Amino acid sequence: MSLNRAMSEAGGLGFDGIVAIGQQCTGTGTPRVIEGILVRDQQVKAVVRAARDTADGRALLIVNAGDNGFNRAALQVKGVHILRHLHKTEKNSFDHIMARMAADRIVAIDLDVRPLVMTRGGQRQKTIQRYRDILRLMRRFEFPVSVSSNARNPAELKSVREMVSLLAMAGMEESEVIEGLKTPGMLMAPRGPVSVVR
Repeated sequence: MSLNRAMSEAGGLGFDGIVAIGQQCTGTGTPRVIEGILVRDQQVKAVVRAARDTADGRALLIVNAGDNGFNRAALQVKGVHILRHLHKTEKNSFDHIMARMAADRIVAIDLDVRPLVMTRGGQRQKTIQRYRDILRLMRRFEFPVSVSSNARNPAELKSVREMVSLLAMAGMEESEVIEGLKTPGMLMAPRGPVSVVR
């Protein structure tokens, strides 16, 4: 779908922002559009190259997960914002060591509702279990989690309420889903020193 159609549909569903993969976003509008750069290549040099190209902070750098070694290396690349599609990888591709790395480096792990809608049977159960495992690690190590629809057309866009219902199957609380929807904007905000206001 076109970017304008995506903005219109997302705004109608109550979203104040969307991430558009491969779309150059200029100006401001409602909802806010965050440019996303997606690395599908399972080579670390491709991640490093993309991080160099987005070093100006104009885009959210998203990386498709791979095996344990690739994921560990990708998490160490400065500029990576989100690691996604862990549900498509082996269980040992994201462990407690990488969970701590994601927390330390403020890299979000994405939970995509698309496979919860588009798959059935054993494949759907596997995704639900992987999401449960990720959530267990998230609650222990406190790395950010992002929530996405991975919509490719207007019919695949989901409302907040639908996303809350779908992710409840994996044991995700409503407040966690809401925070996950805010994660891309948080990751794009300047990371300055934290000050305490009294």
